Amino acid sequence: MELYDNEFIGELPKLTNSQINFNGKNNVLICEEGVHLWNSRIDFNMDNSVLYLSTNSHDYSVNIALHKSNVCFIGKNNFFNGQTVFVLSEAKNIVLGDDCFLSYNVVFRTSDGHCIYDDESKRRINYAGSIYVGDHVWFGQNAMIFKGSKIGSGSILGANSVVSNKSINSNVTCAGAPVKLIHKNTFWTPHSVNGWGEEEIDKMSESKSDLFSYEIGDDTLDLETVENELNNFNDADEVVSYIWYKFLVGGKNRFAIKNEEELL
Repeated sequence: MELYDNEFIGELPKLTNSQINFNGKNNVLICEEGVHLWNSRIDFNMDNSVLYLSTNSHDYSVNIALHKSNVCFIGKNNFFNGQTVFVLSEAKNIVLGDDCFLSYNVVFRTSDGHCIYDDESKRRINYAGSIYVGDHVWFGQNAMIFKGSKIGSGSILGANSVVSNKSINSNVTCAGAPVKLIHKNTFWTPHSVNGWGEEEIDKMSESKSDLFSYEIGDDTLDLETVENELNNFNDADEVVSYIWYKFLVGGKNRFAIKNEEELL
């Protein structure tokens, strides 16, 4: 890992069949203690981007491409069951909270990669957008999360779901392409059911815990304000300071979303 005109903060990650490439300048990589990159690739392709990798009890298996003036924050103890792809473009950001489960081939992209215009007005119609994901979100296999998406804590996205420019409430189950609401007021637990027999199935037929239920509270972040503040920084070190006090010192409901209009 050659830094050139870039900056590294924290503890050096363990690399297994992995690489980190700095092709630009004024980029910042922050790694907390215990980051292990397994079959991973991180590319800072241009300038002035920030990547924050939090402590993880599981290995990171990611392909992260940052371009110009992007912020990518990955919270604590996310489980990557196969390589997850993050592509950040057009000065937009991706925030992923804590304790998420990501199945095989999950993809996050802030931009379509090319411009699309209305033929009559000649005006662009596919602007990029940042992606915000809360805590304890379960992504099924081949889920794709595109520009402008906000996914509240405690939600579930089924296999092959496609989310683009939508806001998904906390504690809902969604699936489909495009994604549709399947069930409201749900939560999920991290137990693996693969080896269960009748005894375990019967024992876990009911849960009275509210540990994974999320509500709007005094600690809930206004994501529009967060987006504006992130985009107004002129210095990568200012972004790092903002991440520390905004994302790392937050309550349970920091990424709760409860829209009055339900997702269709």
